Amino acid sequence: MKKKWTMLAATTVVAALITGCGNTAEETKEDTAEKQTTAEEKVIQDQLGRDVTVPGKVERIAVGGILPYFSTWYVATNSTKEVVGLHPNAYNAAENSILADMSPDILKADTSFIKNGEVNVEELMKINPQLYFENSQNQKSIDKLEDAGVSVVALSAIDVAVAEPLATFNSWLKVTSDITGTTERTDMFLEKGKKVQAELDEKLDGIKEKDKPRALILYQHSDKSIMVGGKNFFSNQWLNATGAYDVTAEEVTGTKEVNMEQIYKWNPDIIYITNFSTTQPENLTNNVFEGQDWSQVKAVQAGNVYKIPLGIYRWFPPSGDAPLMLEWMAQKNHPELFDYDMKKEITDYYSEFYDYDVTEEQVENILHPSSDAAKQ
Repeated sequence: MKKKWTMLAATTVVAALITGCGNTAEETKEDTAEKQTTAEEKVIQDQLGRDVTVPGKVERIAVGGILPYFSTWYVATNSTKEVVGLHPNAYNAAENSILADMSPDILKADTSFIKNGEVNVEELMKINPQLYFENSQNQKSIDKLEDAGVSVVALSAIDVAVAEPLATFNSWLKVTSDITGTTERTDMFLEKGKKVQAELDEKLDGIKEKDKPRALILYQHSDKSIMVGGKNFFSNQWLNATGAYDVTAEEVTGTKEVNMEQIYKWNPDIIYITNFSTTQPENLTNNVFEGQDWSQVKAVQAGNVYKIPLGIYRWFPPSGDAPLMLEWMAQKNHPELFDYDMKKEITDYYSEFYDYDVTEEQVENILHPSSDAAKQ
């Protein structure tokens, strides 16, 4: 593997100082001070609609409950050296991803500021982040951090108003571009995502609902619990975008724990397993879970059980590999319509978007991720 270049040109996020020909020597000290402040800081709007003051040059960020965000930062900036703090769950995914090879600075991030799932302000202060990125629904953490003087950027975990899977990631890229001033890779990603979805839509157009494969996404799974995703969640968005019928859509909103009787009732043709679970396809096909007889399920009988890949981050939530996820899942749902060579797609994509040459082994690891990525 080989990194062709290390960073995009240094970004400039300093607000322009308009001096013009109207300036005179009578300019006051107050005016000058105001301009200096403007040059060093700016105000952006986060996804709670709040005005957040951010530094002109961001060099230290921490990522809390909005787990995938660090990969968004990488997509926008081609760097992770600014990520000084990371939620342990996100760190585990990063450690077991190709991003650890592409941008090893991510492995320097501290995780000690998250204790029992909650942010510990004292520990966070030790790494001194300029900005903290948090799930917009975690108001408790946001309030706690702001009371401590930490600048918090709130991000929405999912854009339920737009029923397509790239919407959330696109919105995060927009916020990141507002903060960093980087737009080149953001624009490339947005264009690629639109192109892939348009290709899928064209080929899927006219397929009747009854002809779509009935699919289920296991969000979290173990011998003790079966958690599925439904409407207003990435599960439903991915399945809809790639030509599958979401068997949970009429009964599940968000995520829900279900039993095997419900699985038998849905009886999906295809089962996808996310990287938030250590379960592998062979665990279902070999029926290894006591008290869960998966042999009765159509997807298991046909061998249509797939582990969702993991590239620079898990492909199930928002990530820079989202166009690849669309291609991969569309091909699983409709192999008669889509003949992507996913190894080539991944190789070309990583070269084009990340300027990184992946090895055959790395491609295999992306397509067949280890269970370690889900361990906490």
